[in-house]
Amino acid sequence: MKDEKEDENPFPLRRFEYGLNFGAYFANKYSANFYNGTPGNVNNINDILKNQYYRRDIRLSLGIDETDTVTQLTVDGYPTNMHYNVAFSGGLFLRVNFDRMNSIFLQANYAQLRAADVVTLLVYNPYAPVTLPDYRMEQVIGKEGRVMLDLGYQRSFPLKSRISLFIQFGGTMCYTQVRSSVFVVEGKEYNMVNLYGSTGYQQGVNQQTGYVNQNAFGFGGYLGVGAGIPLTDAFAIEPGFFAHYYAVNLEGYPGLKTSFGLYLRILLHFGSPEE
Repeated sequence: MKDEKEDENPFPLRRFEYGLNFGAYFANKYSANFYNGTPGNVNNINDILKNQYYRRDIRLSLGIDETDTVTQLTVDGYPTNMHYNVAFSGGLFLRVNFDRMNSIFLQANYAQLRAADVVTLLVYNPYAPVTLPDYRMEQVIGKEGRVMLDLGYQRSFPLKSRISLFIQFGGTMCYTQVRSSVFVVEGKEYNMVNLYGSTGYQQGVNQQTGYVNQNAFGFGGYLGVGAGIPLTDAFAIEPGFFAHYYAVNLEGYPGLKTSFGLYLRILLHFGSPEE
């Protein structure tokens, strides 16, 4: 009986385990429209076009002569289905084992997200003969960073093959920081981040501007599954999959949504084994 038990669990159980997470994060597209530049967003293209200096610069970039007071420039369409690119994520992991089946864990992961799409501009002369519309496609790009903190319980299911399957669930806190929100016209970037508060940009008014920190906290839940694969007494790997359900809470986007991720965790075992 003793030999069979040793074969099933060749590596001693450690009370504390530490790890590094590496993976891919598939963020829900819901809050990506925060960067689409629509008038209803706190960061919008209207404030760019209302600024006489930016507007003149944009018209010149689009080939409208500075002395041309007839040709009009308007926004003909905004993207309404923006999404985030798949992002690399990485972080730290800590687990406290009570026995081979019951544990609690704490992890913090970081991901940089990017969303991009095109806005349709219409250049036209209202007095010219009817011709084909002159549409210009210009980019809007948003970048943000997210720190996701998960605290929860892990239930493990050891197998005779020495691999241990597990399920994790718990609570999540997400901190989101807007890194940039820009309107790109013919390769030149214009910062859409609202520097003027609730009034927006007002032509001819002396408005105070300053550094704007657009960030938000959101709370929700975490559910994950994976497999623990011990390689040595002090080293193991854990591939896994998880789902987050939380609100990003960027202004105008308060809804709870589901995001997903894949990871490979590298575990290091420290301290004396628990017999």
